[in-house]
Amino acid sequence: MITITQRHNEARLQGSLDDLNRGTGNPAVRVYGGERPAQASGVPTSAMLVEIPLTKPAGVVANGLLTLTQEVNGLIANTGVATWARFVDGNGETCFDADAGEGEGPWEVQLAKAQLYAGGQARIVSAILG
Repeated sequence: MITITQRHNEARLQGSLDDLNRGTGNPAVRVYGGERPAQASGVPTSAMLVEIPLTKPAGVVANGLLTLTQEVNGLIANTGVATWARFVDGNGETCFDADAGEGEGPWEVQLAKAQLYAGGQARIVSAILG
């Protein structure tokens, strides 16, 4: 088993943040329902529920964590229950995937509500990577 220092972990997290901040537009979180692909390069098997724009820069690395921040609420395009999220850079290219849900849980992206209804708005309560 490999163990790393906090400094090394923060360097890895900074690399993820730098990757998100690439491109001309703002990075974003695309939220989906159903099962997420095994690889971040995989094609989603369900329709995207909502895209939530992140700030640029998309967050900060401190104390061994990458805390991401949204710019505005996202307009929900499709009704469904959020289960995972795909993070994309400012060009819309995939950076990484994470689990999503409502309230405290084993997911990296905490939403105000997991049940999303088309025409409404979605908000990220927290998005923290360690």
